[in-house]
Amino acid sequence: MKKHVLVVGGTGMLKKVSIWLAQQGYAVSVMGRNQERLQAVVEAADGEGDIHPVAIDYRQTDLFNTMLETIQVQRGAIHLVVSWIHSDAPEAFDTLIKGVNGSETNVWRLFRVRGSAAYLSKPLVAIPNHCLYREILLGFIVEESGASRWLTHDEIAGGVIEAIQTDRGKSIVGQLAPWDQHP
Repeated sequence: MKKHVLVVGGTGMLKKVSIWLAQQGYAVSVMGRNQERLQAVVEAADGEGDIHPVAIDYRQTDLFNTMLETIQVQRGAIHLVVSWIHSDAPEAFDTLIKGVNGSETNVWRLFRVRGSAAYLSKPLVAIPNHCLYREILLGFIVEESGASRWLTHDEIAGGVIEAIQTDRGKSIVGQLAPWDQHP
């Protein structure tokens, strides 16, 4: 059985990450709200991987929790999670942490993708011992002209893939400082 990976928010800027994980031989459950965008991920993979679209809004905590249970029954224990959860769903991240069935024999890795302003705050997050927590902060780019811009989806996907490959505790895609130069 293939190792099971979950990508929460895997249809937009993490679309290429979802496809890359499938190409690496994982069974990838891709969660997103929009069925059409989920299908676009499957079609973009063009049969090169094992992608399972999961239409769910993580803001609906009870349904999100139920879906986490369901996909683990269907596809096995989750070994790796890539999570892009917006701040307007304050319960979703804790639901995710509690919903992944890890144990001393099933240690899983969590790559939490966070927006650039997250580096200004240090949220308290209770991480269980069987979870290896990794944080990916998305920054911005200052061009040679001095103008700044946000990262593109390709730059974000490339940075997230690199973070997974290097397995560092903290990764920054782009730059976060000087903060007064952000777009």
